[in-house]
Amino acid sequence: MRSLSSIIFFRILRTTIYSTISLAFCAWIVQSSRYLWVLNNSIGFSKFLKFTSYLSVDIIAVIVPIALAISAAFVYHRFNESNQLIALQAAGFSPRVMLTPLLQMITIVVGYLYVSNAYVSPNAWREFRSIEFNIKNSIDPPEKTGAIFSNNGFSVYAQKYIGDFFFGNLFIVDARNSEKVYSYFAKSGTIKDNILILTNGERIEVDFLTRQNSVMHFQSYHCDLKKILKVQKKSAQPNEKYLNELLQKCEDESLSKIQKALFHQKITSPLLAGIFPIISFLLIMLAPYTRKHSSFRMTLLIAIVVLFQGSYFWIANAAAKTPQFNALNYALIIFSIVALVAIAKKM
Repeated sequence: MRSLSSIIFFRILRTTIYSTISLAFCAWIVQSSRYLWVLNNSIGFSKFLKFTSYLSVDIIAVIVPIALAISAAFVYHRFNESNQLIALQAAGFSPRVMLTPLLQMITIVVGYLYVSNAYVSPNAWREFRSIEFNIKNSIDPPEKTGAIFSNNGFSVYAQKYIGDFFFGNLFIVDARNSEKVYSYFAKSGTIKDNILILTNGERIEVDFLTRQNSVMHFQSYHCDLKKILKVQKKSAQPNEKYLNELLQKCEDESLSKIQKALFHQKITSPLLAGIFPIISFLLIMLAPYTRKHSSFRMTLLIAIVVLFQGSYFWIANAAAKTPQFNALNYALIIFSIVALVAIAKKM
């Protein structure tokens, strides 16, 4: 019996890992495409991967209940397809024995999701927001020569990067004012505390109203990049807060509602990793198996999971505006668990 449970458990584990990685990778590509703008700030692709990798924490939290349900359906479906289930039933193994390794897997996944929602996800979002804030409000040294950064009509290009924020042969275009455009040429320059310091260069002013140009030579020229970057005060978002912080009241009533809705979502969402796999188990194992209806059961499983999770997230989003919807999500989860337990007891 232990050998059978181990085989089923590791098959489900292996399939869950593979399906989670593949589904999460597809979702990560979609989510990370929203942040392609950071590449315009002369950030290397390796930093872009590190930046967007923090998104994978919540992506996995959403994907893994579905992946576990698919994995359970696949493993038990294979048992049926190869007639192993018939042999096991003939040997005296009950469906509950087949369910035990799945329950063990569910316990591990649900436990991980609660830890993720309580600690891992807030920390990941804090790191993500911190990097995003620094990208928007500071200048990173380029990994190669070329554009240092381009923001709000102000572009800086360097032919040489010496290191430690020192550059050689700089060309700057300031097109923030469409009526007057400034061009700067400098032999060298540096950036310190978001202050651009140019040495040995000239400034060319092009006035499109008067159609006159002027040239000014300088030994040293300072440009405050904070005004160009439009540095804003950093504030914590709801998804950066721990569970106890989500229950704290805010001055903004709408923000308090969002935080409470997120708190209840973090409490109930891990239970989906228990509901979906049990549904797949019952669909595959409950009724007598026939090859003719096997594809129908898999289609029905997908439809139930999509409908259930779609309803769950719709209610969770509605709770951000109307707190009464939080109780509806609890009712949905509790009713599903009670119904599944009642069905399982009749096996």
